[in-house]
Parts: sequence; structure tokens; C-alpha cells
Amino acid sequence: MVINEIYRQMCTVMAQNLNSDARFEADLLVEFVLGRKRIDIMGSDISAEDADRLLKFAQSRKEGYPLQYILGKWYFFDMELLVGKGVLIPRQDTETVCEAAFEIINKIGSPTVLDLCSGSGCIALAVKKYCPHSAVTAVEKSDEAYSYLEKNIAYTGLQVKPIKADVFGFDKSTAEKSIDVIISNPPYINPNFKGRMQTEVTHEPEMALFAENEGLIFYRYIAKCYKKVIKDKGFIVFEYGFDQQSAVKNILVEEGYNIIKEIIDLGGNTRGVVAQKQ
Repeated sequence: MVINEIYRQMCTVMAQNLNSDARFEADLLVEFVLGRKRIDIMGSDISAEDADRLLKFAQSRKEGYPLQYILGKWYFFDMELLVGKGVLIPRQDTETVCEAAFEIINKIGSPTVLDLCSGSGCIALAVKKYCPHSAVTAVEKSDEAYSYLEKNIAYTGLQVKPIKADVFGFDKSTAEKSIDVIISNPPYINPNFKGRMQTEVTHEPEMALFAENEGLIFYRYIAKCYKKVIKDKGFIVFEYGFDQQSAVKNILVEEGYNIIKEIIDLGGNTRGVVAQKQ
């Protein structure tokens, strides 16, 4: 079987999923299965087994199964991270939140950074890579996600301390005024939105997506209960949903934080905030 024909079939199948960039994804899948870029093997024969694998992956993408889970890895900044079912897929919008955090962290001498709801560890690992003088701790509750957090720490070789714990309560075991910067991309989708998500998103873990109190419960708890563990003049950096700007800002202001910066994502939407403890 010739790779060109299989590639055309893959693109035709995946194009039926409007969320799929069929040609781009077909190229990634060919390289994943065959170990070489498609452009380097154009016209070459492939085995029936490899052709079958490629077409099955294409069918999975047509049905909305995440490409990242098929590949078992995805990029965050220039870091290759391991991902799979049970862990939230790193997204480019979160990079803009990290960049805002980097600006703060790199102005602090020997900063202590706490990443809450760490998931794959993408935020914690990015902080350690781009703010290497920082001491970074990553907290995650889910068994599945925590396994990926540990794997990615080993995979990248970056020195991040993983802790398996529930954000609701971990504050009680954290020393007062010990943290310079808290960063969190918590679950923030209103449970009422279940059933209205893209098919790809429905394959990701619900506990990493949905949160009570109209998606705001983590922001309320962290802003209030972790306040005592943040140093004076320390910071909270939150990512939030596209429609949560006012609600999250109000929570922070009510708890006595000053809003330092609002973070704009790549689509021009306000998707995060930097706040400072007084």
C-alpha cells in the first residue's frame, strides 16, 4: 500500500470532524506511526498493518477523540509533555497566563511558587524552565493526572516538587507567608454547560473541567484560604473562563487583593488575572 493513498484517505475521513485540521493532523499521525515525516517517504509502500493503524486513528479523530491522547504527548511552549486519558491537555492560551507569571517571578529573588490543580504539570514545569531560580511545588489530587505530573517531571528533568493533595485543605498544611506566587488554572466550567462541549473536550477528565458554584468555587477558596500562606505583597495568578472576568476579579477584590494585570489570550479575550496581596 502506498503512503500517498493512505494519507488521502486519512484526510478525507478527518475532514468530517470540523474541529480537525486534517492535513496537519495526518502528517503528525504518519510520523507517529512510521517514525518519519510524510514528505520524506512520499510514494513509499507501507505495510497493511501500518495502514490499518493510520486509518483507525483517522476514524478516532473523525469521532472526536483528542489527537493529543492518540500521540501520547503534546507541546507546551517548547517542552514536549506526556499526556493521555485522565489528564487535561495543555493549551496555548495557558501559555499567555504563564508569561504573565514569568514577569512577576523573575523580579523576585529566590521565589517560592505554588501551582495548584497542576494536572500534567505544564505550568509548574514551564515556571521552573523559564524562571530557573524559583522553587516550584505542584499540587494535584487526581490519581491519573498525578501520574502524568510525576512522569513529566522525570521526562523533562526539571526540578519541581510534586505533592498529591486536595487543594481544598492543602492550605492547612502549608506554612504561613511561605509562598511568593500562587498560580492556578483550576476547573472552572459551570456544570450547567455539560452536554454543550466540543466532543474532544468530553474525553478529558470532568474533575479537571467542571466546578461548583457556577465554576467559581476554586477561586473563592484559593483567594480566601490561601491568603495566609502568601507572603505580604505576594501574588495570585489565575486562568479563568472567557465569561468569568468580572466574577473572579470581584472575588479577589473582596478578599483584599489588588488587581495588577488582566491577561489577554491569543483570541483577544481576557482569560486571566494577576493580583497582589496587601
